[in-house]
Parts: sequence; structure tokens; C-alpha cells
Amino acid sequence: MKIKPEQLEQQLKKNLVPIYIISGDEVLLCQEAADHIRKAAQTHSIDERLRFVADAQFDWQDVINENQSLSLFSSRRMFDIQIDKMGEKHTKALTQLSQSLSEDNVILLTLPKIDARTQKAKWFTQLESQGVFVQVWPIDANRLPAWVQQRAQNLDLSLTRDAASIVCERGEGNLLALSQELEKLALLYGRGTKIDAEKVVESVADSSRYSIYDLSDRLLMGNTKSAMHCLNQLIGEGVEASIILWLFNREIQTLANLLQAMQSSSFRQACQTEKIWDKRVPFYESAMSRHNKVTLPYMQNYLALLDKSIKGLDGPDSETGFRNLVMMFCGYKPTITELDIPA
Repeated sequence: MKIKPEQLEQQLKKNLVPIYIISGDEVLLCQEAADHIRKAAQTHSIDERLRFVADAQFDWQDVINENQSLSLFSSRRMFDIQIDKMGEKHTKALTQLSQSLSEDNVILLTLPKIDARTQKAKWFTQLESQGVFVQVWPIDANRLPAWVQQRAQNLDLSLTRDAASIVCERGEGNLLALSQELEKLALLYGRGTKIDAEKVVESVADSSRYSIYDLSDRLLMGNTKSAMHCLNQLIGEGVEASIILWLFNREIQTLANLLQAMQSSSFRQACQTEKIWDKRVPFYESAMSRHNKVTLPYMQNYLALLDKSIKGLDGPDSETGFRNLVMMFCGYKPTITELDIPA
């Protein structure tokens, strides 16, 4: 039986089925669906949970043997299985597992996003016919402000539509970041508060996390002087070097992903694949005009050197390194860096 995430709670009140399958690429929604199932299992006195992460080397026989054996501690157990990448080895094992499901155990199977063709495969239809399939879809940009407002209500906050739109813009469509921002607003203003656009802007201005994003804007647009000024402010305010490094790494990796995707699709399609918020597309378009398959790997290698330095190993001075990265990001290659010096 296929259901939507919002229908899961109601289904769990009725009864527990032998298997729950969660699939999608919205990490927050998948995690919350799994948490609902785990909590429901506990209310049905299923206290023993066996956790498995199935990678390429995973031995499925352990799961199959455990599923067929009796527990020493309780009459029912939960098998919590996560698969990050599907493969023939996994599908064969799941086919075998589908033949031994019973009311004695509950299996929670978390999968990556699976397409319509996979949902018609024999192994999948056999599993779904005996349980519940929770298909998690991304929330499109038009629905996102309403989702944020509903999420705020769960925290006893009342967000205006304008406030929700600003939160969405700053979170760039990342549901986990949006959820964390709402929690921050609840802590900052207290539950039961009406949050308007002005309050959201105030919280943004007071947060060094958003100063980090200000640096991101300047880097992507190639505003060298402004980006350098913002970096100096961050360093002066004591923002940890690891956080600044994280920002550089995130943006450089995003550009590298876009470059890779553009080998088989347009820039706009690549942005959709990377889930770049519409209002952010011009920023990445500007950055892509300055970078290519030579400059991006160079910056990634320099980041690796800087990471070693921040961790206390040999490498460039962090402040000098960050300034070099600003210059590289904005399109100016330093005359020489540590990468160019022979070992």
C-alpha cells in the first residue's frame, strides 16, 4: 500500500504491518517518517531494534538469519535497514526477505529515491503488497512557504506569509535548514509569538550564520573587494575557521557538480538537479562564467591543504589561505600558492 508521509501517522494508529518502506531524497522528511515508525513500534512493546546499514559489502545473510530466528529478549523485534544505493545484490536479498515476512517482526526499510520502473519490479511489489510504502516527494517552491507556516504552527509560532517567504529564501529550499531556522526563531522570540518579516530580518542580521551566507553571495557574484571585507569581518568576529572552510567547500563543490551535470544538460537543468533555489540561480550563473574544469579542481586541492592546516597539520596559514580562496573564487589566480611549490 502506497501512502503519503502525512498519512503515515493515521495508519500507524490502526496497526503495525510487517514492513514499512520509505523512499525519497528529502532527508528531513524521510528521517521524520522513520522516527514515527520507530515510536509506534515502541508503543506496541517492540523494544528490541536491530540496525543495519547495507553497503556494497553488506552480508544480507545476517539479516535473513536473524529474521527467521527467535529473539531471546522479546517476542517481536524491529529490523531497521538503510540502503543508500541500490544494486543487484540488495534486490536479490530483498526478494528472499519478502518470502519470510511475518507478524513476529517489523522491518523498516529506508531506500534512496526509486523510480516508477523500480516500483514495478518483482522484489518491490512483493514487499509493498505485505506492508506500507511511504513515498517522499520534494516540496516544490510554490508550496514551500505554506509548509514553513505549518511547521511553525507545530512550534507554536505564527508566521506571516512574507516572513515564511524570507525564511524560504534564506534556506534555499533545504528542509533541514528551514526547520532549524524555525527552531531558532522559537528560541529567540518564544513560543506563541507572531513572527512577521521584520522579526525574521532581525534574526538574520543577528546571526553570524547568515554573515557566512553574505560571504557566499559576494563570492558567487565575484565582488572581490566586498567579499574580502566580509571575510575580514567574519575572522574579526571570531567565526571558526572550520565554518568558513565549510562554506568555501560547499560552494566550490556545488560549482563542480554543476559543471559535471552540464556535460549532458543545460545550466538551468543542472541547477534543478542541484536543487538551487530560483533566486540563487543568477549567483551561480555568474560564478560559472569564471570557472572551469581547471580552476575548480585547483581550488578543491587548495581547500584540502587548508583543511590540514586548520586541523593542526602542515599547510597554509588559514587567514592567508582564505584570502587566496576569495581571490580565486572571484576569478583572480594568485601568482603562486603552496600547490605550485615542489615538495
